[in-house]
Amino acid sequence: MATGVFALFFNANKYDVLWGALLGGIGWTIYKWILLSGGSILYAYFLGAFFVALLSEILAIIIKNPATVFLIPGILPLVPGGGMFFTMRAFVSGSVETALELGYTTLGAAGAIALGIAIVSVIARVYGKIRYSFSKKA
Repeated sequence: MATGVFALFFNANKYDVLWGALLGGIGWTIYKWILLSGGSILYAYFLGAFFVALLSEILAIIIKNPATVFLIPGILPLVPGGGMFFTMRAFVSGSVETALELGYTTLGAAGAIALGIAIVSVIARVYGKIRYSFSKKA
């Protein structure tokens, strides 16, 4: 629900809000499933972001909207805001070792999310160029 409201702040179409909220739920479910099955937190972030980005690209083709309309609200539940908060709280309270550990994990999570999105984006662009070149030859 929060993801859907976030999409409204970006002036998304009322139909796109539903898709963004659904992708947010799917990404979070994948993230939690990986964690519960014993996977690492970075792998969970990566796969959650990967599938949100992949589904965003697929929806962009089907609905004919930019993928970012679905990606931004869909990725919101995965953003490691809690990790950033706890890192800063540990620094302020003087627990430098804890802060560095939490900061490293948070930075890794942000990197895993970015990597998942980037890989799907590159694949989508390459696929689009290949599809365009084949349609031009036909």
